[in-house]
Amino acid sequence: LVLSTVLVFVFTLGLSAHVKADQIKVGVIMGLSGAPAIVDFGESAMQGIMLAFKEYNAAGGYKGQPVELVIYDDEANPKRAVEMATRLITHDKVVGMMGTVNSGNVLAFMHLNQKYSIPLMAGPSIASPITDRFKDEPKNYIFRGSMREEYQINAILDYVTKNYQRIGLIHSTTGYGMFAKKELIDGIEKRGRKFDVVETYTLGGGDVTPQILKMKNADVQIILNFVEEFDLISKACNKLNYTPKMIGNWGLSGYKTFNLIGKDSIQGVMMGQALDVSEPKAAAIDAKFRKEYGEAYTWPVVTFLHYDGARLLLKALDMAGPNPEGIRDALEKIDNFDAATTAIPKKPFSKEDHEILDPDGVF
Repeated sequence: LVLSTVLVFVFTLGLSAHVKADQIKVGVIMGLSGAPAIVDFGESAMQGIMLAFKEYNAAGGYKGQPVELVIYDDEANPKRAVEMATRLITHDKVVGMMGTVNSGNVLAFMHLNQKYSIPLMAGPSIASPITDRFKDEPKNYIFRGSMREEYQINAILDYVTKNYQRIGLIHSTTGYGMFAKKELIDGIEKRGRKFDVVETYTLGGGDVTPQILKMKNADVQIILNFVEEFDLISKACNKLNYTPKMIGNWGLSGYKTFNLIGKDSIQGVMMGQALDVSEPKAAAIDAKFRKEYGEAYTWPVVTFLHYDGARLLLKALDMAGPNPEGIRDALEKIDNFDAATTAIPKKPFSKEDHEILDPDGVF
């Protein structure tokens, strides 16, 4: 899956490619160029979104009319993300939006969704403040269709503080990495503990051996890996003949990460998760994605969540029609949703809860 950084891609999959003047449009802002980890997130999310729209339009679309999917690459750049969000809302006249990878990008543009009453299904971004910022407004237009950082951090900290005495943390200096650091340090201190070693890494540095050596010298038993270049920690551990346990965010669950780290080194690595592909229904949908995308399908949990997020947005369109405010209201009302993703509840959203996952759905 390769999408241009300049051109908008329009999908009216399953029906005529002819676009009417009153075409119903849903906008997507996604990180599709830049650092490999960003692209992996973005392309995996797009696989789920695109298949959901393909199936919806093949089944007749909205009252026989295909829904147009308008996609912009934000290039992992907050300024560009704001420009693309402005274009989607004011020029493309979308009735809803999805995206993007970088939490900082979503936080930069989502005030536009709130201002212009355009519902946003945020994701793969996971920073907790995304759905909190407008929660006290009469109507909050920001929903999340992916993991919430707070939920996976709580699950991780509960596990490591109960099972390990010496705990290390390495995080990136990106906006996400610094946010995660604060959440992790606050969380471990609330549990009456502290990290024995905290180290940082600047993306693109290519090596974390000095940082991991400090972990080894401090007899750290488990490392919390919150670096977007997920494989570097395992490579440094191998170089130092050091075998701590490792746990991190859901980024560690991608097949590309598995291939980078290697079968032997990844044994025992743990991460936040919301999908069990051994469950029969999930296994069948997993097979469908494999058939659709082949070897390009590399990150099941990200693809599944965005497939469901897109299906929820389209279900709300069916309920309310091409009316952004009505779609927002319908998202809060959807019940008995048959999710592909294991952990998504039957009623994903409510007025008080705009998270697609519940806290106990992250394991």
